[in-house]
Amino acid sequence: MADPILVACAKDAWTKVATNVTAGQIWKQTANVRVYLQTYRATGGAAPTDKTKAQPIAGQSILIDSPTGIDVYIQPVGEAADVRVDL
Repeated sequence: MADPILVACAKDAWTKVATNVTAGQIWKQTANVRVYLQTYRATGGAAPTDKTKAQPIAGQSILIDSPTGIDVYIQPVGEAADVRVDL
């Protein structure tokens, strides 16, 4: 496992926080942001352009567990926010 990294995510925009991963965890880092959305795409696929397949992050983190490589995207709603990415 690599060292964790902090990724800054712009408000109301998708930010790719992990590329071609099969396992890991992503943690919320900014307490005053109430809603973080997450989605993923097959590695190399087009980035999301809307919230159609987005899900809110319940709790403090999401677990990445995929049999094939995926790209993970985060969108904080209303304010910019950081996430910690453990891969």
